[in-house]
Amino acid sequence: LAGLTAYRVLFSRCQLKAGERVLITGVGGGVALMTMQFAMAAGAEVFVTSGSDDKLAKARKMGAQGGVNYRQTDWDKQLKTSIGGFDVLIDSAGGDGFSALLPLCNPGARIGVYGGTLGKVNGLSPQILFWKQISILGSTMGTLEEFGAMLEFVTRHKIVPVVDSVFRLEEGNRALRRMAETDQFGKIVLKIR
Repeated sequence: LAGLTAYRVLFSRCQLKAGERVLITGVGGGVALMTMQFAMAAGAEVFVTSGSDDKLAKARKMGAQGGVNYRQTDWDKQLKTSIGGFDVLIDSAGGDGFSALLPLCNPGARIGVYGGTLGKVNGLSPQILFWKQISILGSTMGTLEEFGAMLEFVTRHKIVPVVDSVFRLEEGNRALRRMAETDQFGKIVLKIR
């Protein structure tokens, strides 16, 4: 499901093209990591945010060109100053940090949203949307056709999902605790046999 969600938001909804600059927020989660891998495979310049310096380092090791810790003051200004604007931004959090993404958008940028873990967006200025012609695009898992296209893309580019940890089914509570700690980098897998 992570791969399908990532494929749909990046290619079907945001229409990513090679050479575009992409920002993926909250790297470390399964969908964000798949989105990062897909964008790099498609020839985009990929940057990330995370609340963990360790996750940022791991993302860079995987090929992300850079990133910032969103727990730092003025993280958005750091990105704008050091990197400039983005053509595509992918977000799963929403909340108060979402409005900080808008000044990072290049004219005509597309923001793909596939989640809302931090809740509603406050302080959204409509003026920046129309002056910069920014599109905000909601996305869900995807269609059967997109699933087939995603499998073909993964096979062609030899993309391997990042697995943080594997638990036996009877260790389900441990797996849930691992997820609640938010320290994982990749998918947490339950092994049935």
